[in-house]
Amino acid sequence: MTDYYGIEMKKIITILFMLFISTNVNAESFFDNTIIGVSFISQSVDIEVTGPGSIGLGSDTGSGFGIYLDKYYKQKYRFNSTLSFISYDAFDITQLMVSADYLFPLNPQVSLFSGASLGAAAQKYTDSSVTDSAVGAVYGVQAGAIVFINDNLMLEAGYRLRPTSIETNIASSLGTVSTIDDLSEVYISLLLMF
Repeated sequence: MTDYYGIEMKKIITILFMLFISTNVNAESFFDNTIIGVSFISQSVDIEVTGPGSIGLGSDTGSGFGIYLDKYYKQKYRFNSTLSFISYDAFDITQLMVSADYLFPLNPQVSLFSGASLGAAAQKYTDSSVTDSAVGAVYGVQAGAIVFINDNLMLEAGYRLRPTSIETNIASSLGTVSTIDDLSEVYISLLLMF
C-alpha cells in the first residue's frame, strides 16, 4: 500500500515539474487581473479553558478550505479577501479576512510576499451536548511564495500568524469558558485568472 502512494506522489511531482519547465510564463499578466483561488488549510489553535474545576491550557489542529479573491495593484501590492472554514473534533471555525501584501519578485516565475490581515472569526461547538458559539476579531501577519505556472494558473503556499481572543461560554458546563488565543495556519492554494 505504501508503494502505491509513493508512486502516485512521484507522478504528481513529475507533472508539476513539467508544468514549471514547459510553459512560457508571463507573470505580469496576473498583476493586471482579478484572481480567484481555493486553498487547503491546516490550522492550529491554542485553547484556554477556565471555570469551576476545569482550568487548563491545550492546543488542537484542524483542517479545512478557503476561497478568496485577489486584486493586484502596480505589480507590487496585493489586496485579498478570504472566507475559510476549518473543522476540529469538537468545534468549527469560520473566518472572514481582508489582507494586504507586498510582493518581492525573485524571477519571472517566483515571487515572495508578506503582509498584514484583519477580520473576524466565529467559533461554533459541534459536540452533541454543546451548541454554543462566539465571534471575535482576528488580526495578524502572513508570508509565503507564489509560483506562476502559466498565463491562467499559479500556486501559492504560506504561513499565517493570527492572534485572537474568542471566548465561548459553554452552556452545558456551567461557568466554563473556552478561549482561543491563536489561529496560526499553513496553507497551499491554487489560483486562477479570469
